[in-house]
Amino acid sequence: MGTFFQRFFPSGGERRKKLPKRFTENYWFELGERLYRESGGIIPDPLQIRAQVLIEALGLPSGPYSAIEIDPKTKRRANPEKDRIIAEYLTNHPGVEVEEGVISLDFRDIYPNGLPQELKEVLDPDTIAIMEIEYNHLKNARIKFEKTNDKFDADVPVHYFRLPGGIDLFMRGYVHVPQWQKKHGEYLREANRHAKIIAIEGYRQVPFGKSLYWLWICEWEWEYAQRVGYEVLIKEAVIAGFNGFFTEIDARDISKIDFESIYIKELSDNFFKAYFEFLEREHPSLANAVGSSKNLKEILIKQSSTLGGIEQRRKTVFKYGKRYFPYPYLTKKGETSFEPTFFEFGQHLFSDALAAIKLLLIAKLMSDGHLPKGPIIDYQGAGHLSSKSFFLKYPQYAMEVVLRTINELMAGKVENLPQIYEVFRKPNWAEIIKEITRLVFKKPEDNPSIPIDRRQLLDYPIDFLAIYGINPEAIMPTDEEIRRTIERLKSIHKTRIIK
Repeated sequence: MGTFFQRFFPSGGERRKKLPKRFTENYWFELGERLYRESGGIIPDPLQIRAQVLIEALGLPSGPYSAIEIDPKTKRRANPEKDRIIAEYLTNHPGVEVEEGVISLDFRDIYPNGLPQELKEVLDPDTIAIMEIEYNHLKNARIKFEKTNDKFDADVPVHYFRLPGGIDLFMRGYVHVPQWQKKHGEYLREANRHAKIIAIEGYRQVPFGKSLYWLWICEWEWEYAQRVGYEVLIKEAVIAGFNGFFTEIDARDISKIDFESIYIKELSDNFFKAYFEFLEREHPSLANAVGSSKNLKEILIKQSSTLGGIEQRRKTVFKYGKRYFPYPYLTKKGETSFEPTFFEFGQHLFSDALAAIKLLLIAKLMSDGHLPKGPIIDYQGAGHLSSKSFFLKYPQYAMEVVLRTINELMAGKVENLPQIYEVFRKPNWAEIIKEITRLVFKKPEDNPSIPIDRRQLLDYPIDFLAIYGINPEAIMPTDEEIRRTIERLKSIHKTRIIK
């Protein structure tokens, strides 16, 4: 019979699920509905109930949201007409197809000739400034790199989002090598002057929250990656006048256990059995779709960054002086899709889902007046853009993906692999909630008499749970409460069918 993937891959290579050629305004909503059907619909799994409970407890939207701007003092809408225009021109736009299978949410692709005047009249000055700088950036990229196929030359997309409360977010694709920073850094430096928060993709090799320190002091080196470019980016931001907060939101941590690099060589069958048993108990609709622990192993390999994983299946397009490479999702049949499929696993998607949640937490803090309000610029490798964009549109599904990849979430909190087996068997939901809501902010020392290289990066503690009076011990329902909820929903559904 062959393996799970061999049975579904034709001899000439993988089949790829094609995207529709045209996108209606309902495109993302319809995609969400399809995922709902794939997950079994009507009766949720325990893990899906946990995700919903957690989203509600944190005060986050569960699905597509209207990013209306709220005055933190009056708690009322600040400018309904502004909200309408931004939604009509930007946030409700489904994006454009750059090439078959490649959707862009880059405002420079949606409006290649510049922002519509009506939009210019309502966007905040700092937001407009960032957009105009990025238009100039694209103009430069087209002049210099229109014909390039070199990933270290071409620009990459920048996606705009308006988060709940009217918070402007720029997800800025980045190529983290020194030569790319050198070629594009002047535009990033100018844009950073207008941000209130800059999020930087962290090193996977150090615990979450520690990367900014190492980037700032520029002393940490390791064999295969001496510098990534970010250490120049953050220093130049401060030199240019950025006086906001730096943060980390992508929480991959392989400092103790790297599930990706040891999938093939070192992980025993016991790991995949323990993982599959966790899914059978918490997410049976997904476990049924996966089929077995052996299939789960092959799925995880295909979703990993190892040989035979996502890089092998990725589609790369060079166009307009930019490089596009959407995330290659995996279907139940082992085909590559450029839309989410309900088979979202692995470290890459875990990181993007959790980053989306943390961005929403930061936006809530801004909207409610606990952090200075203004644009957020989130820098990450451009391969994260498409998946992170989807998770931002569907926060509850993002939370489901975080919970189903619970081993990645808790990788930095254990000492060895057997402790991960215990996480699968008996999750400590209070600790899990603390980890999901953990935020890290740092601010450069404000002392002009000290050279930038000698200033310190100071901690700025923010405890989301404490600010909102949320007790992590009291959020998650017990297994018995979840069982009763599911039985009640089944009874209600059965009664409706009979009627």
